[in-house]
Amino acid sequence: MVRFWLANGEPNVSLLLRMYEDAEDSDTDELWAWGNILSDIAQHVANGLSIDEDYEFEESMERLSGYFMTAMRERHPGLEGRYVEGEEAE
Repeated sequence: MVRFWLANGEPNVSLLLRMYEDAEDSDTDELWAWGNILSDIAQHVANGLSIDEDYEFEESMERLSGYFMTAMRERHPGLEGRYVEGEEAE
């Protein structure tokens, strides 16, 4: 659902969007689902740093949350990209 990598010093992201809304038996809101996915990623980062780097989990989550909101405000709408639909995406 999410791929992230660095190429030539630049971040690249590939997303599988509308997976929940397109599912036949799903009434899940896509934005709610992505909020949960982003939360899971943040928790894995905080957990990994608490194990490998002696960071405190709760403090890391608080800091990640603050950095996330700052980046959302300061970088929006500065990202570039395109959305590929249908057969072109395959």
